[in-house]
Amino acid sequence: MQTQTIVLTGASRGIGVHIAVSLAKPGVRLVLAARSESGLQTTAEQVRALGAEAVVVPCDVSNPDDIARLAQVAGAVDILIHNAGIEQVCLAHEQDPDFAERQVRVNLIGPIRLTRALVPGMIERGAGTVVMVSSMAGKSPTPFNAVYAATKFGLNGYAASLRLELLQTGVHVGTVCPGFVANTGMWSDGGHKAPALFSEVSHERVVKAVHAVIRGKIEVLVTPGPIRPMLALAQFFPRIDGFVLRKIGVLRTMHARAIAERDNAQSE
Repeated sequence: MQTQTIVLTGASRGIGVHIAVSLAKPGVRLVLAARSESGLQTTAEQVRALGAEAVVVPCDVSNPDDIARLAQVAGAVDILIHNAGIEQVCLAHEQDPDFAERQVRVNLIGPIRLTRALVPGMIERGAGTVVMVSSMAGKSPTPFNAVYAATKFGLNGYAASLRLELLQTGVHVGTVCPGFVANTGMWSDGGHKAPALFSEVSHERVVKAVHAVIRGKIEVLVTPGPIRPMLALAQFFPRIDGFVLRKIGVLRTMHARAIAERDNAQSE
């Protein structure tokens, strides 16, 4: 049986662990990348227990040298899953500029560099899949998380453009856009709850969406309720964004989190 090689970034914690475990089975070689080696080793143990091979690559996706090393270790890749990402909920004018730039390097430039390193091999073999784990912040304005939203809008645009560029090559590109994820990931790590009218989604739904993209879906929005009509309406009536975000409580929730995190930082 031919081994299937899957590269997964952000594999040391949160949704990345759940994605890794869901893909683990005999005949799969999972190349796990993240900054935390101890976290990667924990994920690797779970993967190996399910019969898959696990290769641990401590890696900062914002570092071009680390990207090159990850690509070299991975070799011929069948599936590339970009899951690494960082955020900081704050008032845009108060955000540390160095962290803002790091968000861009981790969330957007890193995936572009790693895709550039691995896609040529997929094209040569005539097969491959690239999955971008993005965010609903890349589909709709996200106040008090402006730079994060900018990186996710950029990632979505990159994925959509790349998909069309790679038509007829055998390489598929798709995007997963989760909303507020319960009990895991960046949102819940801060101890916050989603607005009551925009409830949280489970990590199982995010994992299911990743598998749907691997099977050929172009984009999966992981949110409660039908959100696409609202997004389409906002394209024609941009002012509706503010009204909707106020109505469903997103503006209030994000502002409260931004103030709380600022106060916590000042008290440390």
